[in-house]
Amino acid sequence: MREVELPLTQERLADALGELRKWLDHHECVPLSFDITRETGVGLVIRMVLKEDELADAFERAFKEATN
Repeated sequence: MREVELPLTQERLADALGELRKWLDHHECVPLSFDITRETGVGLVIRMVLKEDELADAFERAFKEATN
């Protein structure tokens, strides 16, 4: 079990949520927890806890590349 974070801008939130939902559905993954917070200097941060470390690793790879 591992928490993953995805920082993004408010302008990108709607697109990111759509992409995130598609990724989770494709991998048949249901997060144990999901939260969006606003952080000074960063913008928005999505935090999810995923049950399987392998899925957390795959999620981070997929979305870190997309946000860079």
